[in-house]
Amino acid sequence: MEEKKSFFANLEPKSAMIVGVVAGFLVLCAIGFVVMLVVYFGGKDNTDNNQKTPIVDDSQNTPVPVVVKSDKPVVELFVMAFCPFGLQMQKAFVPAWELLKDKADFSVKFVSYAMHGKEEIEENTRQYCIQAEQPEKYISYLKCFVVGKDKNGYKSCLTSAGVNEAKLNTCVNNANNKFGIMAKFDDQGSWLNGRYPIYSVHADLNEKYGVQGSPTLIINGAEVQANRTPAAVKQAVCAAFNNAPAECAQKLSTAAAVAGFGAGTGADTGTAACE
Repeated sequence: MEEKKSFFANLEPKSAMIVGVVAGFLVLCAIGFVVMLVVYFGGKDNTDNNQKTPIVDDSQNTPVPVVVKSDKPVVELFVMAFCPFGLQMQKAFVPAWELLKDKADFSVKFVSYAMHGKEEIEENTRQYCIQAEQPEKYISYLKCFVVGKDKNGYKSCLTSAGVNEAKLNTCVNNANNKFGIMAKFDDQGSWLNGRYPIYSVHADLNEKYGVQGSPTLIINGAEVQANRTPAAVKQAVCAAFNNAPAECAQKLSTAAAVAGFGAGTGADTGTAACE
């Protein structure tokens, strides 16, 4: 009885090898196609419906990070008053604040330690008090302060912004007592790493958001990375609205300000920070 041979046994060795290679390639292609389908449909099923694709402003071709959305975004910029990178970010922050001040809740807050001496601590408290008790004067004061030629520029800025200095001084004294600001400065044993005095006015928010340095931009409770230009800050805030207001269509400058005190434009320092 003749033994029945398989298909491959009836082929010449060279033909059998070619057929085997082609068959293996087809099997791999089929497996790859199945894997792609699983990944594609699995990814769609597991997508968080609250996550949105980053928005791109075609006029500037700058991607905006995905942010948490709300009807009225809460926008908090954490800085150290004399940090050059914080000053640069504040110069970008103010135009967006002025544009959207009636649509979103903006504020400047302070990192929970200082790196630039007693003058910085005093300026942090000064700005904290102006915002707390004379908020309508703060933007004018800040616009003047960030372009000041020296650390004492605040004196003329108080005057130009119309700040009530008696009221301000009372608030500063109360804040020092409430938060132990100068007591912590005088107690060097309490300083961070023995080098940086603690500034505790917004310590709870620093801990909540994981703030590490200046500047740190928080929108709706989450840290957001944005270029240090008015246009980029505006884009980041506008991306946080459930329904962006008409003001978001307005263009702001795409140029970064100089780092540190002073007017004029400079290079965007990206992720550089005082930390």
